[in-house]
Amino acid sequence: MGRIRIVTDSTADLPSELVARYDITVVPLKIIFSDDEVYRDGIDLTLDRFYARLAELPASTSQPSPAEFLEVYKPWAEQGDQIISIHISSALSGTVHSAQAARSLLPDASIAVIDSKGASIPLGLAVLAAARAARAGRTQEEVLEVVDTVLATTRTYFMVDTLEYLQRGGRIGKAQAFLGTLLNIKPILTLNDGLVCPFEKVRGRAKGLDRLATLLAEAVGDRRLVYGIVHGNAPGLFAQLKTKLTARVGFGPSLVSRVGGVVGTHVGPGVVGFTCHAAVGEE
Repeated sequence: MGRIRIVTDSTADLPSELVARYDITVVPLKIIFSDDEVYRDGIDLTLDRFYARLAELPASTSQPSPAEFLEVYKPWAEQGDQIISIHISSALSGTVHSAQAARSLLPDASIAVIDSKGASIPLGLAVLAAARAARAGRTQEEVLEVVDTVLATTRTYFMVDTLEYLQRGGRIGKAQAFLGTLLNIKPILTLNDGLVCPFEKVRGRAKGLDRLATLLAEAVGDRRLVYGIVHGNAPGLFAQLKTKLTARVGFGPSLVSRVGGVVGTHVGPGVVGFTCHAAVGEE
């Protein structure tokens, strides 16, 4: 029996040190600013440069091809390794479909392709839980059970400065209902069955941060939860959110990250938010 290999895509927004520590393979999506300006997410463009470019030009994104997944899967399949491949919501990207197409070309391989129904840290936390379980010696079936538990208990809330980027990229989903709101109204959004959905409207960033802290406190209650926090290009706002969340629940985040280029294209630089899920295994 070979190793268990954990694969994800660049929308997991995992810090490079965690990717290296847990030997996670990341297949990049692409960011497109013009026909001759195409970058591999997380590889060809630093985040600071990406957000500077996004302020100058609109961007679009594209999924990896089946061939890119096949290039990852095939050598491992040939040596008998088992693969767990966890990806961005199929409602937001065709990445899962590319992974499934690659799997179909290796019918004798043990490859589980999972639609996380999330993106950014909801996906990243699930991938980390899988990687930790695999490192702890769990079987493929046991790792998949961990992932199922994490995804089933995941809750995500995030505040955006504007809905312009979601609207521009066609990922606005049911949050369309928040368009046309008054000046200084900040939308708090959530993910529901893989789609971006409206949750609440608050007046101003300060009240938005307070509301996010309250939502985390309500989720924690007396349960063991793991949470992660994220921002795009708003370090000051992010620092305030981290302080408020930690103060409200009495413990800090297990994952701190920035929204990468692909997700940042669709939510914009002013996004901040958190994801939480039930603690499992070694967490």
